[in-house]
Amino acid sequence: MNAVFWVARRLRLAGSSGEKHSAGASIAVAGVALSVVVMEITLAVVVGFKSEITRKITGFDSQITIERPYDYTSGLQSDCISIAQISDRLPWITTDDKASLSVRLPAMIKTDNDFAGMIFAAHDQAHDFSFEKSNIVDGAFPDYTAADSENYIVISRHTAKALNMGVGDKVYLYFFIGNSLKTRRGQIAGIYESYLAEYDKAIAYASMPMLQKVAGIDSVSGTHIELSGYALDEIASRGHETDYNLNYNPQDGQPDLYYPVTTILQTGAIYFNWLSLLDTNVVVIFILMLCVALFTLVSSLYLIVLDRIPTIGILKSIGASRGWLSYLFVNMGMKLALLGLVAGNVIGLGLCMLQLHTGLMKLDAEMYYLSQVPVKLEFWPMLLLNVAMLLISWLILFVPSRSAAKIDATESMRYE
Repeated sequence: MNAVFWVARRLRLAGSSGEKHSAGASIAVAGVALSVVVMEITLAVVVGFKSEITRKITGFDSQITIERPYDYTSGLQSDCISIAQISDRLPWITTDDKASLSVRLPAMIKTDNDFAGMIFAAHDQAHDFSFEKSNIVDGAFPDYTAADSENYIVISRHTAKALNMGVGDKVYLYFFIGNSLKTRRGQIAGIYESYLAEYDKAIAYASMPMLQKVAGIDSVSGTHIELSGYALDEIASRGHETDYNLNYNPQDGQPDLYYPVTTILQTGAIYFNWLSLLDTNVVVIFILMLCVALFTLVSSLYLIVLDRIPTIGILKSIGASRGWLSYLFVNMGMKLALLGLVAGNVIGLGLCMLQLHTGLMKLDAEMYYLSQVPVKLEFWPMLLLNVAMLLISWLILFVPSRSAAKIDATESMRYE
C-alpha cells in the first residue's frame, strides 16, 4: 500500500502535450469545487432561513400556550389564569423557569381620521423581550417596569403607515371586554417591523398593568401562560405532556376545568409546512451537484487512464497486480477530489462569511419575510457534507480504476 502512495505522488496529472495539469484534471477539480460551493451555500442559506423564520414565529407566539380554562359543568371560560393555578400539575414550569404570564386583548386603535383592529399583547418580566426589541425600527421598546410607562404602546410599521402615526403620537384605544367597551389613551413609544405581514398587521404591544386593569384581573393573573425554552423537535412531545398532565392525568381524577393547550407547530403550521418544503429542494440540489462532481471526476480519471496506458503496461510487466493498479488510480482520482474539496471550501465558506458579516445579498421582504439572504454556518453539517463527498468520490472512482487494471500489458506496449 505504501508503494501505491509513493507511485501516485510521483505520477503527474499532466496531459499528453506536457502542460502542468491536463484539461480533464482541471475540469474535475472545477466540477468538484463548484459542487461543494453550491452545496455549502445551499446548506448555510436553508439552515439560516429556517432558523430566522422559526425565530420570528416563536417570537410572536409561544412554543406552548395554555389558555384560560373552561368549566366542564357550565361550559364557560374563566376570566383569567395564573401560574400558581397549574403549578401542582406542571411542577417543572417553576423549577425550569420557562413559564411566563401574558395578556392578549382585542382592541381598536382610533385616530381622528381612521382606525385599525389589533391584538394587544403584554408579558410579565419572566418573558424574554430580546425579539421585540430587535424588531424596533423607530423609537424604542418601553421599559415596562418603569412607573411612567403604563400607557406606552408599540405598533408595527404597517399600522403606523395605515394610520399615518409616528413615535410620540397619542391615540385612543378601545378594548372589547365581553359585552362592554373600555377606552384608554395610549402613546406610541416605538414602531417595529418583522416582515411577517400577517403578524405585523395584527400584533401591537402594551404594558402588563394596563391590560390587566382593562381585563379586570389581578397582578398575578393573565389570559395565557407561555412555556418556552425547548428545542424545536421537543415542542410536540412537551405540548402533549402538558395537555395530558392538565386535562387527562388519571392519577388526579376527573379535573373540574379544561385547559386548552396549543403549540407553535399548530398555530404556525402554515409557515412550518412551507419551511419543510425547503428540505425537498435541498435534496434535489444536492443530488444534482453530486452528479456533476462525480461525472467530471470519473470522466477525468478515464482521460488520465488513457494518457497512462504505456505506464500501466510497464507497471504490469514488472509485476503490478490489478488490485494494486486499481488503488493507484483511485489514489490519483482522490487527489483531484481533495483539490476540488479544498478549493470549494475556501470559496463556499468565504462567500458565506462575506454574506454573514455584510448582508450584501438582499431579498424582497414582502415575499421572503427577510430583508437579506440569511446564512447560518454549523460545524457538524458542514463536516458531514465534506466527509460524505470524499467517501462517495472514493467509492465511485473504483469504476474507472478497475478499467485501468484490466488493460493488457502486451497490447499497452504498442499503444500510441
